[in-house]
Amino acid sequence: MKDLENKTLSIKEKIFNYPNNIYYFLSIKEVLGYKKIRIGNKSDGGYILLNDLNNIKIGYSFGISREISFDKELADNNIDVFMYDHTINKLPFKNSKFHWKKIGLTGIKNNKSNMKTLSELIKENGHSNETNMILKMDIESYEWDVFKNLPINNLRQFKYIVGEFHFFSSNHLKYYNILKKLIETHQIFHIHCNNCGRITTLNGYSICSHMEISFIQKEGYEFTEDNNIYPIEGLDYKNCKNKEDISKIINLFKKINI
Repeated sequence: MKDLENKTLSIKEKIFNYPNNIYYFLSIKEVLGYKKIRIGNKSDGGYILLNDLNNIKIGYSFGISREISFDKELADNNIDVFMYDHTINKLPFKNSKFHWKKIGLTGIKNNKSNMKTLSELIKENGHSNETNMILKMDIESYEWDVFKNLPINNLRQFKYIVGEFHFFSSNHLKYYNILKKLIETHQIFHIHCNNCGRITTLNGYSICSHMEISFIQKEGYEFTEDNNIYPIEGLDYKNCKNKEDISKIINLFKKINI
């Protein structure tokens, strides 16, 4: 019996051994003392935060198109939302808390007038000394270059980071390095597979190609093991209503202590 336990432990350690396994970097923890809440539509466009929006006055939202349910609910909570998307000509509707510009987000500063870095936008908006902000990003795989190049002092300005992260099989080292950077300051507390995507492999491990991930800044919070079974009823909803939801992959991300 002891030999079997040792063998099982050895296999588990090998499976979740940093830095070879993407599951290590996607470890989900529960935030002690707080409940998860859904902000936005009960479909594509909604994201999971905590019932802790105290002292949050500013949100940044990138990748708008016509889906602004998340932004509207932030505005309803008296949060000013600075919204950016260079692929649209106007927002679906106006709100006094919306501040939109036809600008796209880039990781590295360039000479294109319609593309700026997050650091540039924070400075332009006079938010260089702000903390407790919210960052929402759905920019079709460009999120990786943004986070790769974002200075750590800007990263620390955001209490919440939520968005859709895109995974493709050939880029596992890039994902590892950027997720390693993110989890130095923030903790993942929720993940949902966008079922409009598919299950792919990353360095030999199964993973969803499109994942909605919620991070919270580690400072000021305590974390414990997550015992939820994903997707969570009442919080998670299908992005594509005519396809089955994806569950088994997410439940692998809860087994690691970081």
